Amino acid sequence: MASQKFRNAVYSTIALALTVIFSLRHAGAQSGESFFKGQTITIIAGSSAGGGTDSLARLLSRHFSKFIPGSPRIVVSNMAGAAGLIAANHLYNRAPKDGTAIGTMATGLTFRTALRDPALKFQLEKFTYLGQIASEGNFVYVRSETPFTSIEAIKKANKEGKKPKFGAQAKEHNSNVVPMAMEALLGIDVEVVYGYPGTAEILLDIERGALDGRAHARGSLFSTRSNWLEKNFIKVLVVTSPQRDSRLPNVPTLEELAPKDRKPLLEAMYSVQGRTFAMPPDVPPERVKILRDAFAAMFKDKDFQQDVDKLGWNDELIRGDELNKKVDELVHNESAMGFFRKILQ
Repeated sequence: MASQKFRNAVYSTIALALTVIFSLRHAGAQSGESFFKGQTITIIAGSSAGGGTDSLARLLSRHFSKFIPGSPRIVVSNMAGAAGLIAANHLYNRAPKDGTAIGTMATGLTFRTALRDPALKFQLEKFTYLGQIASEGNFVYVRSETPFTSIEAIKKANKEGKKPKFGAQAKEHNSNVVPMAMEALLGIDVEVVYGYPGTAEILLDIERGALDGRAHARGSLFSTRSNWLEKNFIKVLVVTSPQRDSRLPNVPTLEELAPKDRKPLLEAMYSVQGRTFAMPPDVPPERVKILRDAFAAMFKDKDFQQDVDKLGWNDELIRGDELNKKVDELVHNESAMGFFRKILQ
């Protein structure tokens, strides 16, 4: 009798164990590969339609799905405002944490972090980074008809009380930070009008003559206004990258123009020149791995590469796990954060 009870207890234990194992496997499958079948992934672009951020979001939407098990539908949702801050706050606090929400990450979020902006409702290093799709410097250009067509010309105009007027999305956006850095590094005076919702609106005011120019991500310029270069509508003054751009080989780098004692400050700028995508915190690890692997696989695809070339982006893959480490190091780098505070306050 006792032995029968013992056997029944053993059988019950085994049955319970098998049930638990089956449930865990089923849950794992749902959390992993089978989860994405029939799902819709939303890419939140933190800008208005028509700019570089938007074009990269749509590039991802065209190619990413076929590398994700289950081939989910992918849509782009534009959430412009505060140079990507509204989109980032939404992604961190309100977007679903299940792998179905991805956001573009504006470089200005790093500058806001340096300034300890109370409008930030997130910790930058705690996003779940998907990957970097392009490593970008900025071109700084003016309309060719202006009197500001070289750094020396700007210095001469400054002596006459004139300065070029640039457009920017926000104080903490690269479109403002780059001109402010140029002031600090090159000893020039510029005026930056910020508050534009996106690139498209800035470009329109340049065309109208309300602005003289802007700092513009290299890939974004080629993907949105390559005709300006072809028609000599603009004159590019400088590029903020360690090397010259092969497409405009006569344009000097900021590093070439900056005094030697100020060049170490350029490293802080280089550290934030990238186009990245992220997800909210606490996405299940197995889904994170699937999406990061898919992101990396996409870079090897011929169709993706052709599309990147067509848009004028210089693609450079950095995996999400590496990005999380880089961002954590950057926000705790007081030298870099101090430089950003100095030129923005």
